[in-house]
Amino acid sequence: MHLLDVLAALLLTAAAAAFAFGAFALARADDVEAFYFLIVGAVALRSSVQVVRPGAGA
Repeated sequence: MHLLDVLAALLLTAAAAAFAFGAFALARADDVEAFYFLIVGAVALRSSVQVVRPGAGA
């Protein structure tokens, strides 16, 4: 497994955790925190996809 694959897996795990924390924040009716975790999850998920996408150089 290459280093970039490990990085992508870690980013994907972070995205899943952020979405889960966002769901818990929604359950507590903390909208600002839920929105924050939604943004963090979306950015981490997009980063994970861009890391492993072939030909996605700088």
